[in-house]
Amino acid sequence: MERLIKYFEPEKYILDIEIDKHKKTIGGVVKITGKVKNNTIEFHAVNLKITKVLADGKSAKFKADGKVLEIVGAKLGNVELEIFYDGKLNENMQGAYLSTYEYKGKTETIVATQFESHYAREAFPCIDEPEAKAVFEVNIKLPEGSDDMVLVNTPSPRMSTYLLAWVIGHFHGKTIKNKHGVEITTYAALNQDIDSVDFANEVAAKSLEYYDDNFGVKYPLPKLVQVALPDFEAGAMENWGLVTYRESMLLVPRTATLGTKKGVALTVAHELSHQWFGDLVTMKWWDDLWLNESFASVMEYYAVDFIYPEFKIWEGFFTGDALAALRRDCIDGVQSVHQDVSDPEEIATLFDGAIVYAKGARLMLMVIRLMGWDSFCKGISDYFEKFKYQNTVGDNLWDALNKYADFDVKKLMHTFIDKPGYPVISEGEQKRFLLSGEMKKSNWPIPEILEDMSGHYILNLSDTEFEERLDRFDKLSLEEKLRLLIDRDLVSKTSLCSSASLIPLVWKFREEESAAVWSIILTIVSGLKIFFKHGSEEEKKYKKFVKELVAPGISKVGLTSKKDDDENTLRLRSILLALDFYAENRENLKKLAKLYSADYEKLDAETRSDILDAKLFLQPKFLDEYLEAYKNTADPEIKFDLLVAMTLMEDKKALKKVMKLLEQPEIVKPQDQFYLFIYLYRNPDIREEVFRWLTSHWDYVKKISGHKSLDNYPRYTAGVIKTEEDFKEYLEFFEPMENDPALLRAIEMGKNEIEARLKLIEADKKAVIKALS
Repeated sequence: MERLIKYFEPEKYILDIEIDKHKKTIGGVVKITGKVKNNTIEFHAVNLKITKVLADGKSAKFKADGKVLEIVGAKLGNVELEIFYDGKLNENMQGAYLSTYEYKGKTETIVATQFESHYAREAFPCIDEPEAKAVFEVNIKLPEGSDDMVLVNTPSPRMSTYLLAWVIGHFHGKTIKNKHGVEITTYAALNQDIDSVDFANEVAAKSLEYYDDNFGVKYPLPKLVQVALPDFEAGAMENWGLVTYRESMLLVPRTATLGTKKGVALTVAHELSHQWFGDLVTMKWWDDLWLNESFASVMEYYAVDFIYPEFKIWEGFFTGDALAALRRDCIDGVQSVHQDVSDPEEIATLFDGAIVYAKGARLMLMVIRLMGWDSFCKGISDYFEKFKYQNTVGDNLWDALNKYADFDVKKLMHTFIDKPGYPVISEGEQKRFLLSGEMKKSNWPIPEILEDMSGHYILNLSDTEFEERLDRFDKLSLEEKLRLLIDRDLVSKTSLCSSASLIPLVWKFREEESAAVWSIILTIVSGLKIFFKHGSEEEKKYKKFVKELVAPGISKVGLTSKKDDDENTLRLRSILLALDFYAENRENLKKLAKLYSADYEKLDAETRSDILDAKLFLQPKFLDEYLEAYKNTADPEIKFDLLVAMTLMEDKKALKKVMKLLEQPEIVKPQDQFYLFIYLYRNPDIREEVFRWLTSHWDYVKKISGHKSLDNYPRYTAGVIKTEEDFKEYLEFFEPMENDPALLRAIEMGKNEIEARLKLIEADKKAVIKALS
């Protein structure tokens, strides 16, 4: 892929632009000063109409093809360019785009930006590459009479184009100062409770203090602004000093659950660690995206654990991120953490949450634990001091850390980051672990094999070793308990161990009280569903088994939360009720349904989703009430609870009505459309119709989906399929799309994942059913 920085090095951008949200237009003049290194220079300019170009005040020859602006006859050396252009505001949550919300019977329109990874080029001509750092100044003119608020993160330090941002619209917010004097303001749309920004302000203030104290280089800006946007493709975006979020990732209303508070805390801490990892020091090219994301994905846990130790946040890392990395990294075709990019369309595929984020975070945790926190921070401080406002590659970081380590950081990390997968260790021998079963010898330089959750590997214990650890389970550390169960679950998906062994295994944990352990039991129980045909007698027996499995726990914690519930109890109840719902325990469903009230804010927040699920499952006639509430509520958590509940029914007629929402972006916003799709697809009572909808509406899906989320469709549908018939439909639809670089990896991995699952079902089904009997 050609890099345009080899022709021109920008130093400063001054944007004088006009934005009209009603006409959906953007345009003006961009003044760029920099150094010309070739007589012909090029700028990224996607779907922009270039009307005039001046070089040092004189007219310059140019041509533009809707993707690239080429200026010919440029003189080598320093130059000041003025590029006049016109463009359109997008509606697909990338570049400069439109967002809306309802307030007091009126539609409010917002203009926001999402420039990561390579979408700044859709808003103004630029060298849209991470290495092309420059200083930015943005002046925005609005139509006469507009009273919109304009937020923009300029004048800026020297930074990459993807970190520039602006937000225009009507908001309200609150401002505080942290102990280091940084002014922090969090904004929300007018239809959101203004007090819902308080928690995000608190997390931001304390996170910046924590990073200041540990990274050795202070947050370099006097202010931080956070904005919750009604339409946002990702979870959040670390624009330097102007961080944007999906509403559900930033706002904590008074009715929020503990889970929502944890999620917001992690998201804010993640984005603010990016102010150093990514903003202050930026990867040279997208193949080193992990330099940003892997660090932010582990630092968020260190920060939140320091600020809110009562959250027990590391338990969530081990049962969430670490597990997700292991489950994804054992599929043939998976990318490595460090991944080459040869096509612009491939950039979007790099943002694999289970690999670049979760696996990378786990590898960084391994390094931190081997080095020790203090030594790690010394290396990081040197790294930031040496490379601030610059670009780096991975070896720059390893060199900085090596100085304070008693092992070869570079050798260790190159092995894990540059190649996909991880080892399964059996009696000291390493083989790459793959669901396909085709495991070959391959060595990773593991300094020490431990049974905690530090290392990115799994242990294949003999039956004797496994039973010995089960016998002293209560004496194991929590991390050792989690590894024992996670590793056993994974090896049971191959010929190393039968899936049938999981049935008596989970039964041993009927009296278990740890939510973290039950989180893995939930994973195991969910994984065993593949062996039972929907509606079969075997499935009914399995549901009875699950019902009896969770009964002792539910008896202890009850169906509703109590004032003295601790964090573990709240999580445990949530897990047990989810399994009880799957088991269709009518007695408990009826008890939960009786707690229903149409005033959702008065429902117990911690069990609200369970109550909503039970009520609609038993009485689908309430669907219209749910739909009306979904349309009218602004609370992002209640909105999501309602959406999920509407996908869990058995009533085919009601489910088909919910399906129609897939084509109603005025009700279910494009940012949430995929969630609606995949939850419906997971429901076996409507799965066939949902996939048929996808095949006949693919052009519509492409139009409304953000660029980075389109590969979710082949990826997550593959995670559901368990029959040859469904696999055949998958192949017929997705295989012709393998010439699209943005979809190729997801489709290839989807095929490999399904093939491995079908092979497992054929091999273990009889034994699993026998074990159940």
